[in-house]
Amino acid sequence: MKKLCTLLVIFTCTNVLLCAQDTDRLIYKHTELEIILDNVRQRYIPDKRVKVYDITVNDNEKRPTLQGVTSDTDAYNETVKQAKEVYGKDFVNKITLLPSSELGDKTYGVITLSVADIRVEGKFSAEMATQAILGTPVRILQKDGWSRIQTPDGYIAWTPEINYQPMTKAEYESWKNAKKIIFTDYFGFSYSEPDTQSQTVSDLVNCNILKAEGETGDFYKVSYPDGRKAYILKKQGKPYEEWLSSITVSGSSFVEKAYTLMGIPYVWGGTSVKGMDCSGFTKTITLMHGIVLMRDASQQAYTGIPVDISNGYGNLQPGDLMFFGKKAEKNKKERVRHVAFYIGNNKFIHASGYVRIGSLNPKDADYDEVNTREFIRASRIIGAVDNEGYGMWSMKNIYK
Repeated sequence: MKKLCTLLVIFTCTNVLLCAQDTDRLIYKHTELEIILDNVRQRYIPDKRVKVYDITVNDNEKRPTLQGVTSDTDAYNETVKQAKEVYGKDFVNKITLLPSSELGDKTYGVITLSVADIRVEGKFSAEMATQAILGTPVRILQKDGWSRIQTPDGYIAWTPEINYQPMTKAEYESWKNAKKIIFTDYFGFSYSEPDTQSQTVSDLVNCNILKAEGETGDFYKVSYPDGRKAYILKKQGKPYEEWLSSITVSGSSFVEKAYTLMGIPYVWGGTSVKGMDCSGFTKTITLMHGIVLMRDASQQAYTGIPVDISNGYGNLQPGDLMFFGKKAEKNKKERVRHVAFYIGNNKFIHASGYVRIGSLNPKDADYDEVNTREFIRASRIIGAVDNEGYGMWSMKNIYK
C-alpha cells in the first residue's frame, strides 16, 4: 500500500511538473508574441487615429489564439506570418481584417445629420474625437452596436448608425455622381415645402451637401442621403460644381473667412460652425475653400509646405498655419498641442475658449505669452493642395 501511495505521489508530482513546464512554455510564447504584436504595431500603425490595430493574445482558449481587428492589410499579414513562426500549427487566427465581412457589401456611407458626433468609443459617454457634416462620404469598417467609420481625412472613430446612410459601392457612386447643392450660409434650415413657414426637415450648417432634385421659385428642391426630401432657399445655397469653381484660394481669403467666425465657442472635437476646437477651426476654414485638411493639430503640423521660422516671423505670410507646443529634446519627441492662422503684423487667429485674436508682440494688448513662447513650426497651404506628401486634398477629388 505504501508503494502504491508513493507511486501515485510521484506520478501526480510528475504530471504537475510537466503541466507547469507546458504552462511556462506557453507563457513564454505568449510573451514572445505580445512583443511581436508591439513591433508590428509600431512598424505599421504609427498613427492609431487613421489605422486600427486592436489585436491581443487570448489566454483563455485551449490553443494559442490571436483575436481582434485591424484595418491594415500589411499589418495583418505580418502578424499572421510571425504568429505561425512562433506557434506553428497550434496557432488559431481569430483576427478580423476590416472592413468586417459582417457588413456585407454596404461598406460605404454618407453622413445624414447637419453635424454628426464621432467618438473614440462606441458610447455616448466617450470622448468626442471629431465630427462630420451632412454629405460627408465615409467608409464603414465595423459594427458593434455603434459603427466604426473612417472620414475623408483618414480619421477612424465611432458613431451611431443613425448618423449616416449605409450604401453599397454602386449606391455610393450614384450619390457621388449626382448633381448636388451645397449650403453656403452659416446656419439655417431645410423645409418640407417651398415655404419658410412650412415644417422644417432639419437644421443646416455651412458646407452641408445635399442631392439636387430641381428648383421651385426661390428654393432648391433637395434630397438627403437617406432619401428625405426638402427645400432650401436659393440665397443660402449654390450648385456644388458652381461653388467649387467660384472659390478663391489665397492666404488673405483664409484670413477673411476666419474673421467671420470670431466669437464662435470652442468645442472639444468640434469641426463645424456650431463650435470647434483649434484644429477643427483651421479644418472648417479650409473646407470652406474646398480643401480637406488632416484632423488634429499634431497631424496638420506635418502637412503643407514648411515655413522657415528659425530667424523669427519674417517668412510668415497671412493664411499660414502656426503650430504651438514643445520642441523635441533628448529622449522626448516634439509635442504639438495647438494650431492657428497667421493674419499678419505678428498676430494670429485661433480657437481658444472661442475664436479670437492673439499676438506675438509683448507690447500688444492681446499678447499671448504662452503661445508665443511655444511657437515651434509653421506651414503653408497655398501650393500644397493635392500635391503628394503634403496631406491636403481638394474636395473635388474626394467628394466627387
